[in-house]
Amino acid sequence: MASFLASAVALLLAGCGVPGAGGGGGPARELTGGRITAPVTPADVAAHGRTELRLLADSGERGFLKRLVARYEEKYPNVSVRVETKTFADFSKTIVNTMSGAHPPDLIQGNQGYGIDGPLVQSGLLRPLDDVAHAYGWDLDLPPGATAQLRWTQDGAIYGSGNLYGIGQSNEYVGVFYNRKKLDTIGEHGIDPPRTWADFTRALKQAKASGQQPLMLGNSEQYPAEQLLGTIQAQTAPVGESRAWINGVPGTTFATRGNREAARTLRDWAAKGYLGSGYNGISSDDAVTKFLGGKGVFLVAGSWNAPAIGKELGPDAGFDIPRTADGRTVAAGALGLPWHISAKTDNTDAAVAFLGMMQSRTGAQAMADAGRLPVLTEGVTMPDALARQQAATGRRLLDDDGQTFYFDWASNSMLATIGSATQDLLTGRLSVDAYLRKVQADRESFRADQEKKARRSGPRP
Repeated sequence: MASFLASAVALLLAGCGVPGAGGGGGPARELTGGRITAPVTPADVAAHGRTELRLLADSGERGFLKRLVARYEEKYPNVSVRVETKTFADFSKTIVNTMSGAHPPDLIQGNQGYGIDGPLVQSGLLRPLDDVAHAYGWDLDLPPGATAQLRWTQDGAIYGSGNLYGIGQSNEYVGVFYNRKKLDTIGEHGIDPPRTWADFTRALKQAKASGQQPLMLGNSEQYPAEQLLGTIQAQTAPVGESRAWINGVPGTTFATRGNREAARTLRDWAAKGYLGSGYNGISSDDAVTKFLGGKGVFLVAGSWNAPAIGKELGPDAGFDIPRTADGRTVAAGALGLPWHISAKTDNTDAAVAFLGMMQSRTGAQAMADAGRLPVLTEGVTMPDALARQQAATGRRLLDDDGQTFYFDWASNSMLATIGSATQDLLTGRLSVDAYLRKVQADRESFRADQEKKARRSGPRP
């Protein structure tokens, strides 16, 4: 058992996925529609006659899907695509029941982690995509650490290894927004946009010394402070260590030296007034509005805020991920909501063809036109200067295999636990050590509950 755990931890700390259907995930599951060995052609799809392809997606995908579906139906005229969207809150509450029905959608979006993708894999509701990824060359497009977030052991207990069950078409991460005009007001001669973490922390001190609020934060939804913590932690802890804990590798803990240093830094920033006041009562959207209005020199937030910020600030808008001491680009981030093929679909060829177009330059351009950041950016026309800067930053992040994922993926209750705990850390109601213990306790409780369920249900056939 000890050697097995050592091997599992080593695999995830190296950021390596397991190639091939069935690799590391138990017996190979039967592939709906047979094994895909080459990209699906229009002739392959046409051979099935009139086809209705049903999609279920997050409501934020409407603009992208409207563009992509038009291109898809033009290339595959025998297929009619029917798209249903739901808000993420409604989506996450109903997706497992929806996919368990007799006639589930052919293609769905999920979400990495134990809240959505884990139960879908555990229930055998998703088709493994290792063969599809290999046929289209997707397994060569991304570093193993990035695709690991879409891999699960067949029992749905651990992700980061096993079969590939999804594919992500967008690149999302947390970075530092700034207004170039605002930087000019710092000190006597202004400051340059920070490029390294040392530059950034120095700029925070300079902003405070100039009588300005260094960081704009709105944390009423609780996740923004968690993402700020993740931004700090990307500088203090190895990427593989973070992923291993989030992925559920037995024996890992949240109470590491790097996490302790990150929590202390976040608490100190709050105590020094870097975050201003009243941030726990400000929403994330209001924080963006206040930042655009000149409140705060920097805004640490998700890349998905770029369209609104770029539209308002124009060429003065800037965005970057400060590089680590060794020159790497590391950040709290991941691929966007992944797409999955139902294990029950009768339309495998049409579904694979849709994913194929989504992951192509055609799909990437449709995503960029909708104001989103695609994984594939080479040869794609981005809408403005901020989007181009964001694309370059995202490419660096992928090339350095620097996505640390998100802490709240670690259990189905972690979003609420770490969100409230981080609020308490900021206000001083929790010490750093108590904070680390509270977060780890949630992970351990979830793991114990998983093990109980596994014992009750027995091995899956």
